[in-house]
Amino acid sequence: MRLKSNENCLEAEGVLIPYDPAIITPAIKQAIEAGYFEAEEAAQLPHIVEPDDIVLDIGAGIGFISTLIARRAERVISVEANPDLLPFMAQLHQMNGVENATRLNVVLGDIEAGKATFYQRTDFWMGSLAAGPNPYKSVVKVPYMGLNTLLKREGVTLIVCDIEGAESFLFSHAELCCVDRVYLELHDHITGLKGVAEVFQAMAARGFSYDPRFSSGAIVLFRRVQKKEVLRPYARQ
Repeated sequence: MRLKSNENCLEAEGVLIPYDPAIITPAIKQAIEAGYFEAEEAAQLPHIVEPDDIVLDIGAGIGFISTLIARRAERVISVEANPDLLPFMAQLHQMNGVENATRLNVVLGDIEAGKATFYQRTDFWMGSLAAGPNPYKSVVKVPYMGLNTLLKREGVTLIVCDIEGAESFLFSHAELCCVDRVYLELHDHITGLKGVAEVFQAMAARGFSYDPRFSSGAIVLFRRVQKKEVLRPYARQ
């Protein structure tokens, strides 16, 4: 299904997207108009986001996913490393009447101070903390913020994460005390299967299980296993 567009605005999943060719490159515009921009992630959000959720959206990009989240959750913290996207995200949020979102231009991790190197690419969705494997157009320095500090301060219950391979190490020291769901995209073309294994191991070590009910390919949901939950018996034939 093709989605609405005009000279000044695009639309996907009921979200209005300002059309700025400096941000919405031809490849991204095509994805929006063809209906596959963030489509897999968006499809499961109604089954994952709950009304009282405080959601941390890491790798928020232009704010498309956080807009969908904001319509269902109590509030959302949108974290994006690319400083060029923050004004666009603010415009998109305003255009869609989002008032329960906070926007942060930081890189989350174990480090509380200093700056990280972020590699910007022509299509913003390929920007990352890694110099490869794709060519980059420019480099910027972005402030670090401690993931655990933010999780505790905000009382985050759900993490949504799309960070171009950095998911392989982001959760290695995470204290997910209030979090009970982590919804993320894997990037095995960047991290290899070892990186995928690191994510699953980090989640399992923190009491989370892969939830196949709301996962699709590289878009996966991890859910905290409740202590009262027991292994369901299997009747032998």
